[in-house]
Amino acid sequence: MPEIAIGALSQNGTVLLARRSSRRKVHPDRWSLPGGHIEEGEDAETAMCRELMEEIGVMPQRWQFAGGFGSEDSPETSVTFHVYHVDKWRGRPRLIGDEHTELRWLTAAEIEKEAELALPQLTEMLANLAMRETGTPA
Repeated sequence: MPEIAIGALSQNGTVLLARRSSRRKVHPDRWSLPGGHIEEGEDAETAMCRELMEEIGVMPQRWQFAGGFGSEDSPETSVTFHVYHVDKWRGRPRLIGDEHTELRWLTAAEIEKEAELALPQLTEMLANLAMRETGTPA
């Protein structure tokens, strides 16, 4: 079963989301987190760091595991996701390549209203991360 590592950068009560390109086979034009497939011989943390550098030009400096879940697709196409909360990084997030068309910092309220999340399982997790940033009880 394929595994994907993704990173949720947070600052000032917001979480950084990336809009997937309309040319993507899976979840085109939907908001998600930057990240990608864990390659053979890699652990999830290494993959998350590599993918964030490749996709948005940042190198995580401090992170912690935020949770994991399986996709809700059929068993033949299911994927396991590993989500990391990144609260310190080096570099400035920017679009690199053509996997994403936009980056946006969203608050908890904006995340909860965002109907275009590629992975609905992320909604509550990301809203909680954003609220934790502001000290608002979840």
